[in-house]
Amino acid sequence: MPDDRHHGSPNHPERFIIGAMTGTSLDGIDLALVRVTGEGLSLQVELVQHHSAPLGDLAAPLRELAQQQPATAGTIATLALRFGERHAHVIRELITLAGRRPDLIVLHGQTVFHQPPVSWQLINPALIAAEGDCPIVFDLRQADLAAGGQGAPITPLADWVLFRSRERRRAIVNLGGFCNVTHLPAAASTASICDIEAHDLCVCNQLLDAIAQRAFDSPYDPDGQNAASGRTISTLVDDLHAQLKAQNAGGRSLGTGDELSSWLDSIEDDVAGCDLAASAAHAIGKTIAEAIRDRTDEIVLAGGGTRHRPLVQAIRDHASMHVTSTETFGIPVSAREAVAMAVLGALCADGMPITLPQVTGCRTPAPVAGVWLHPRATPR
Repeated sequence: MPDDRHHGSPNHPERFIIGAMTGTSLDGIDLALVRVTGEGLSLQVELVQHHSAPLGDLAAPLRELAQQQPATAGTIATLALRFGERHAHVIRELITLAGRRPDLIVLHGQTVFHQPPVSWQLINPALIAAEGDCPIVFDLRQADLAAGGQGAPITPLADWVLFRSRERRRAIVNLGGFCNVTHLPAAASTASICDIEAHDLCVCNQLLDAIAQRAFDSPYDPDGQNAASGRTISTLVDDLHAQLKAQNAGGRSLGTGDELSSWLDSIEDDVAGCDLAASAAHAIGKTIAEAIRDRTDEIVLAGGGTRHRPLVQAIRDHASMHVTSTETFGIPVSAREAVAMAVLGALCADGMPITLPQVTGCRTPAPVAGVWLHPRATPR
């Protein structure tokens, strides 16, 4: 096969990069092939192809591992290998769809444990490197953790590259397993990255999905249909809202142990499932809106929770401002994190730190992140 990768001129390089992401909701693998021109913080990014695929029979063991269920070393190693094989298969599909090989592949891996300074993004990248026949960068959080940071949120600098505005302050809100927000200042100069703020807010889809599993025997509530048919119960909303605000006030990245499963376990069985789902969606949306509405001019939503209509409506109701999504910027809501991974990989390749001391708490200057795998090129 001819090598159709193109690196452009030294002054204005053009690179095609695949970002791969699986979030804490464990609802599938999201891939984004992006075209990147420029270098460092002057990057210009265009989404070329987005591709998603289910995790299939890997979802259950990955969830069990993330829930800290006991497993042998052999079981975990096999799971990491199979997870890498699944990535390689889906990357092969993306390359076929796009008709182009990447210059770089960026892997997030599956977060199966996160309690800083310990965090584990599980994946075996070896087969992926062979599939893409290009450099791989992975383990993007570890350098920040080693420098005293939380290792999260990891996407704020990518959000600045993708969504910044000269005139408006923007809050980029990810409605994933956990909700996190990037506050972008109204400025376009590189100096404004010092004014970027970001933090985790509260549990989101993790809790909504757990309610769907308990009440409807479903891995999730499609479009929030069950929640939309329920009524909010004020005592449930107030109780959950208080616990979510406590998570937001913690000043740390959320992870293992923050799923609020104990709150769900405390709910009486006679509470109707639709009412429970409606109340949880309202409390989460209220918490998110209250935490950001006084600090921004515009809310930009991303992540799987963007499809949960009652959750999004609760955010709109309590924010009282313009709420849009990354679709407005040409990036599907389910692709935002994969695109962000590709951007972070480009920054790593350019020798740029990808985390911000004011966000993660890492030492200044922030370290250059990423573990690299450079496969030997095969004969063509």
